[in-house]
Amino acid sequence: MKPNIFNYATSELTNDAMICWMVDWANSKHEIYKNLSREILRLFTDNENLDVESVNIKKQYKNIDILMEVNDSEVIVIEDKVNTSSHSNQLEKYKEIIDNEEAYKNYKKHYIYYKVGNECLYNGVEQAGYTRVSREAILNIIKKYRDLENNLLNDYIYYLESIEKPSNMYKEEDDINKWCWKTWEGYYNHLQLTDVTKDGYWHYVSNPRGGFLAFIWNCEEYKDIKDGKEINYYIYPQIESNSGNNDGEKTKISFKLECKDPAYRKELRGCVYERLEELLKEYVQVDNLKKLKFRNGLHMTVIEINNINTRTELDAAIKFSTECLGKIKCQLTEGENI
Repeated sequence: MKPNIFNYATSELTNDAMICWMVDWANSKHEIYKNLSREILRLFTDNENLDVESVNIKKQYKNIDILMEVNDSEVIVIEDKVNTSSHSNQLEKYKEIIDNEEAYKNYKKHYIYYKVGNECLYNGVEQAGYTRVSREAILNIIKKYRDLENNLLNDYIYYLESIEKPSNMYKEEDDINKWCWKTWEGYYNHLQLTDVTKDGYWHYVSNPRGGFLAFIWNCEEYKDIKDGKEINYYIYPQIESNSGNNDGEKTKISFKLECKDPAYRKELRGCVYERLEELLKEYVQVDNLKKLKFRNGLHMTVIEINNINTRTELDAAIKFSTECLGKIKCQLTEGENI
């Protein structure tokens, strides 16, 4: 396989340049490349009938990654990410700048968030007024132009495919011990769109053993009365996975308890453990249930489901874990002493 420039040029500035290069063909006389540019601009404007006459591209205009003026009537603002995520309210800031820009007062405005890598779907993009454009959407356009045999374009296609393919591996490979980080990220994004775990989110958790990806869902707040005062706490399940389940660390589901008041953590944990163990034994072999040594921290593991080796087993465990927590929620009504 020949070297790919995008395996080395991995910065967001490089990705910015690639987007600008593809779109700038709208100003050329090469009809096939113009079609490539039109398709991308129609994706950004969500207008499949957009007739592109001219494009003026500005990079780092008022710190905005890419700004495109189309036909002197539409403006496209693109926040482009490779592996990092938006921060410091930058999306809102850029939108406010353009919304209040006198020069664009009569322009139709489009705010785009394009991420090459994977990230949790619930990251405030839509709330900030941006449209999420996926790697897959860009890839579906540009791979139609492979026959142009343009080395730069084909390198970019191969680069995006090298991320897309492992991210979708969960669809075909049942053995989760063969999954890589990107596969877990893709699977977690899939879970965010399902009915059982649609309110879930995922993130990386560091630890001395190399860390893991955690997926949290069904986080519920509970209240209890102890010594005449109200105690608030949370119970939630968490999938813990790492790439290839290395170092003997298998994928597991941990049931966590969060309580800010240290005086009542041990009692709460013990009571929740007894209820959860009794419910989980209906679905899981006792040998695959593990009670951890108690540590008096803010986030405490109550019990774990271990020895999960396939997606089939994991999907089932997610389903019955949610059912068990639903039953606990019925038991632990507001104000009930546990």
